[in-house]
Amino acid sequence: MPAQINFYSLVFLPVAAAAFAAIALFGKFMRRRHDKQGKVADDELKIVLGATLSLFGLLIGFMLSFAISGYNERVHAEENEAFAIGHVYQRTALLEPAQQAQAQSLLKRYLEIRISFYNTTSPEDRLPLRMQSIQLQTHMWMLLTNMAKRAPSMALDSLLDASDELYASQQKTLSSWRRQIPLPAWIMLIVFALCTNFLIGYNARHVKGNNLLIVTFPILIALSLFMIAEVDVPGEGIIHAMPDNLEALYEHITMPHQPLVSN
Repeated sequence: MPAQINFYSLVFLPVAAAAFAAIALFGKFMRRRHDKQGKVADDELKIVLGATLSLFGLLIGFMLSFAISGYNERVHAEENEAFAIGHVYQRTALLEPAQQAQAQSLLKRYLEIRISFYNTTSPEDRLPLRMQSIQLQTHMWMLLTNMAKRAPSMALDSLLDASDELYASQQKTLSSWRRQIPLPAWIMLIVFALCTNFLIGYNARHVKGNNLLIVTFPILIALSLFMIAEVDVPGEGIIHAMPDNLEALYEHITMPHQPLVSN
């Protein structure tokens, strides 16, 4: 599925760019009104601006690292799901042909739903997909437990253990499916951005001239925050965890006469 920009991030980008550029121009306007300040005040302003830029750069780095850590968790969760499903699919070879076909049919349907879960960008559509996957897990578990009750064996015990990994892997995905950056951190980041842009405009030397250079930095800051927001939102945006491993597994198990081979 083609990547889609999250709606809130798409709104945030132009609004933030306009707000940061406006506050920078306002800082330049305030500088005009106090243009007669001495060299000592200019030096102090440079120190404050340098310190603010350094702190703001560190803050952006920390926020980006938090967002990337959440993205990595979602990628690893998708890998774990593919491994768990493949593990169960391997163990179905221990069943009788009729039982094997029934179990593999459930697993293929379960795999299709999990792929749809990752490809869906709408939270409203993702919830029923999760409920369907839980129902299929229950059907799979009931099928295997009924087999184990009728004819207990170590092979079925092994398959039950592998089937239990389906639920655990999905729970890990659910726990990683959240934003890593809380709202107070976003507020602090935006306040720092506004202060930084104001100081940049206030530190502008030329009273008259082209404002292009002054508004360039606010646009770059807005793009940086936009990228952090896109990485942080789970299952949406231009950068999000894709079901590459799940799709590769689906292609492998649906290939005719190609059994899943253990490493």
